[in-house]
Amino acid sequence: MADADLILRFEIAEGRNPDATIAAEALAAWVELLREAALVVEPNAKVRIELVGVEKGSQTFLFAVKKIEQFASDVSEGMSDFPLIKKAAITLGGLVVTTAIAAMVTSVLTPDPRIPSDQMQVFTETRDLMKESVELQRRQQRFYGIVQDEPAYDRVDVLHSDRSLAYSIPRQDFAARSGLWQGDDEELKPMAETRTATWDVVLIKPVLISAPRRWKFAKEGLEFSALMQDDAVLQAIHDNTLPVQVAEGVMMKVEVTYKEVFDGKTWVPVSGSHRIKRLLSPLPPRSSGPLFATHSP
Repeated sequence: MADADLILRFEIAEGRNPDATIAAEALAAWVELLREAALVVEPNAKVRIELVGVEKGSQTFLFAVKKIEQFASDVSEGMSDFPLIKKAAITLGGLVVTTAIAAMVTSVLTPDPRIPSDQMQVFTETRDLMKESVELQRRQQRFYGIVQDEPAYDRVDVLHSDRSLAYSIPRQDFAARSGLWQGDDEELKPMAETRTATWDVVLIKPVLISAPRRWKFAKEGLEFSALMQDDAVLQAIHDNTLPVQVAEGVMMKVEVTYKEVFDGKTWVPVSGSHRIKRLLSPLPPRSSGPLFATHSP
């Protein structure tokens, strides 16, 4: 049996058994959650999630997370491991919470105990990238929505490869993590609105992949990340026609959307909800030509 990188364990309520179809859906949703977490921590990776073991007489599943390596001289595909730090972050992929429910859900993001203390900063930065991922939040909500709908599931445990507990989510937390709200208390239901704005920003770190990925910017000295969704930018990356102006430190004007929730006192931006809809222009000094082709109205 191949070594497992992490272990998923369902605690089953006494006297119950999960519906086979729902159990299969839950596993599929978990695999997609892991795959998205792996893509967040290493966007260029081609990821394979392997089920390397199922423990007899239990709802315990052993997974390995691998990178697929394509060799130019051979049509065969090899496998390589993610570094321990990235594996530890991927393991915590199911703990992502949004600002809207942070007050209701407490997460203790404990790293793999094998991570050396001098590498903890790298782990923290990697983990924070996942916490900003809207797509990862969506994958998590789908998984917990499935287990919420199956009364046989009483708890979800995730363990490191050495069987130490990474985290444990009891049934009473499934609803909040699935995006639902428990109870009728209006104070637990912050109002949410989507904002659209035009910002002058400084580019900190682009991700030069022709698919929506999170870029880092700074606005008035404060850094944030946003999902790049401008089709013209993504097409330019694909065509290898991205101009030299797209580099660290460049000032830009962007059209951004993001969500805010009202916590009873003030409107609070939702971490990970920022999206760049259009890159409008670089700011002075301007290039001799347009940054991208003119957008259709």
